Amino acid sequence: MPHEQQCLLVRLINRKHSIIKRTSLIFDEIQNIPRVLQALENRELIGKVTVDDVPQLLSVLTKPELVELADDCTDSTTATIVKSANKALFLTHCNKLNHELIAQHPITRNYIVCLFNQTVEYFLFLYFGHLKGKLNHFSMRDLGVMRTRDAQAQMQSRFENYDNAYSSYMLYAAYYEAKERIQKDYLNSEDQITEFIDSLVTPHGQQAIDSYERLVFMLAKHIASTNLAFAANLCSSLQNASAQEYWCRQAYKLGLKDEVQARLNMIIDNPLTDKLLHFAEDFLARKYKQKRTSILTDMLRANTQHLRIDETFKGSVEQGVIAYYKARGIKAFRTENYLWQNMFGLVFWHELFNLEGLGLATPFDYLPSCIKHHNFLDIANTEIHTRLDNLTSSNELLLLVTKNAAAHFGKSQGIVSWHRNILDSIKVLIEHVDLNALKHQLLAMCSNWQLYHDGYPDIMVLENNKLRFEEIKAPGDSLRRNQLLQLESLKQVGIEVCITTVDYIVDPMQPYAVIDIETTGGRANLHRITEIGLVKMVNGEVVDQWQTLINPERSIPRMITSLTGITNDMVQDAPLFADIAEELDEITSDCIFVAHNVNFDYGFIREEFARLGRPFKRPKICTVQQMRKHYKGLKSYSLANLTSYFNIEMTRHHRALSDAVAAAELLNLVNEKRLEVQEAI
Repeated sequence: MPHEQQCLLVRLINRKHSIIKRTSLIFDEIQNIPRVLQALENRELIGKVTVDDVPQLLSVLTKPELVELADDCTDSTTATIVKSANKALFLTHCNKLNHELIAQHPITRNYIVCLFNQTVEYFLFLYFGHLKGKLNHFSMRDLGVMRTRDAQAQMQSRFENYDNAYSSYMLYAAYYEAKERIQKDYLNSEDQITEFIDSLVTPHGQQAIDSYERLVFMLAKHIASTNLAFAANLCSSLQNASAQEYWCRQAYKLGLKDEVQARLNMIIDNPLTDKLLHFAEDFLARKYKQKRTSILTDMLRANTQHLRIDETFKGSVEQGVIAYYKARGIKAFRTENYLWQNMFGLVFWHELFNLEGLGLATPFDYLPSCIKHHNFLDIANTEIHTRLDNLTSSNELLLLVTKNAAAHFGKSQGIVSWHRNILDSIKVLIEHVDLNALKHQLLAMCSNWQLYHDGYPDIMVLENNKLRFEEIKAPGDSLRRNQLLQLESLKQVGIEVCITTVDYIVDPMQPYAVIDIETTGGRANLHRITEIGLVKMVNGEVVDQWQTLINPERSIPRMITSLTGITNDMVQDAPLFADIAEELDEITSDCIFVAHNVNFDYGFIREEFARLGRPFKRPKICTVQQMRKHYKGLKSYSLANLTSYFNIEMTRHHRALSDAVAAAELLNLVNEKRLEVQEAI
C-alpha cells in the first residue's frame, strides 16, 4: 500500500467502533482523506453502511443525529417521540424504524463500515496466540505502560503451517461465539448445538484439536441440565481428560454401567493424565467394588493431624500454622505452588528460555509456547534428561539454581516468582529431600506443566531435621482433586506429606507484637514515621522490647513536635526506615500485630515497606475495638483515658514505647475476657 493508505488503515484499526464518521477523520499526515478513503474502499477494506449494519450504526450516532432520523424516517405506523426524550429512548425508537430508509439517509452516507476486522483479528491471533491481543498493546509498550520481555523473546511462529493456524483461529473464535450465543439463549436445543458443531472447520494440529474439544465440552456441560443423554454423547469421543471424567459420571447416572466400567478400565490401562487415572481408580473402586470411601476421604483419615491456632488468624490460616510452629521452635515456610514452580524454572531456565525454537514466542508472552501446549518434554527431551543426569549431588543442584537466580533475577516471565528470599525455602528443600525424588518431580512437571504446576501443599515444615509438607484446611475447607494429585505425587517419590486441619481458639502461647508509632502527620501515603516502639508478648508476659527513632527524611511540623516532643535534631542522625526494616520484619514475623487504632500504625508500616518494594502482612488486633467489645459502657476509649481508668502506668504519652507498653496492658485485659468466653463455650 502507499504510505498514506497504510497510515489511515492503522488509524481506522485503532478506532473503538467498526462504524466511523467520515468527518471525524482528520490527521495531519494524510493530505486528502476522501481520496485515501476511496482507495481503501476499492481494496474492499472499508465499505458503505448497509441495512445489516444499521443496528450498530445507531449505537454510535449522536442524539441530534438520532433526532433527525426519527423526524425523517418515522411513518404513520410508528408512534412519535417527543424531542425532550433522552438518547436511550431515541435509540430504542430508531431501532423500530424501517432500516432500509435509515441505510439510505444522508446521515448514514457520512459513515463508513470497516470490513477488515476479521483479517486484523487473524493477524493479531497469529502474533499473540489468543483473541485478546490488540494493536494498542504496542502503543502501551512504547509508552512504558505495559511491560514486555524483549530479551527473552525469540519471535517464533506459533503454528507449523497455514491449516494449523487458520483452523486454530476459527475454532478459538467459535468458542467465544458459542459463549455469546449461550448468554443470548441461542444454543439451547440439540438441533441448534448439532448445527453449530457441524459448521465448525476441521481442526488441524494439536492446538486446533484442543480448541475444538474445549468448545464441544463447554456445549455439552451447557446442555446437560436439559438433555443429559445428548451431553454425554457429545463427550463420549473427546480425548480431553476432563471430558472423559465427565462422560463417565454422566453415563453412570444414565445407567450405562457396563459401558462406564469398560471405559474406566481402558483409562487405567492407558491414562491421558495422572489426574484422570486417580479418578478412574477411585470411581471404579467405589462404584463397582463396594468400596465406600473415596481416595480423598482415605487420605484425610490416614494423613491428618489437628492443630488449634489463635482465632485472629481466621482468613490467613496458613500464616497461623506457621506462627504456631515458630512459637514452638519449629521452622515452617509458606511454599504452596511457588516453591515447585521456582525450582522448576531455575533448574530448566536455559531449556525453557534460551534453546532455539523454545523461549517466549513474542515479548508479550509470559509462558514459553512449549509450556502452554504441554510439549516441553517432547521438544527438549534430550536436553532435559541431560540436565537431570548431570546433577549427581544435592550441592550441584543448589549451585545450579543459585547461579540461575543470580543471573536472571527480576526477569519477567510466568514461571519463576522473584522475591528477595527466593532461595531460602529452595535450599531447605534441596538439603533435606532425596535428589532422585526431586528429579522425579521435576521430570513430571516437564511432562505436563498444566497438571503439575499447582495444587502443591501450603507449607513446608522442618522439624528435628526432618522435612514434611502440609496441606492446611480450615473449618469448612475441602481437598480439591488437583491437591490430591500433588499430595500423592510427592508421597510416591518418598516425600512426607500430611493434611493439617485447624480449629480456632484463643492461644495463650501466641506471640503478639504490640506496636505504637509516631509520625509527621496523619496520612500514610503522605507522611512518614519518626519513632517505633514495640513490646512482644507471650502468655501475658513481656518477652522483648524494641524502640527506635526514625529519620523521616523531611521536616517534623511544630504541631507534631509539641505533641510528641520529637524534634528534627533528635531524628537527624537516626536510622532510615530502610535501615531497620529487616529487623522489624523479623521481630514481628510470627506475631499478631496489635495497636490502639491498629489500622493507623499498621497502615504506616505497610506503606513504608511498600516504598522499599517489600510486602508486609500480619494478622491484626485493635485494642480500641476489643476494649469496646469486652468492656462496654466506658465514657472514652482513648489510650489516655483507658490507662487512667484501669490504673495503667504511662511514663510519657505520645512516645512510641510508652504507648506500646500501655497498649500491651490493654491487650492482657482483652485476652482475659477472650479466654473467659472460650472457657464458657
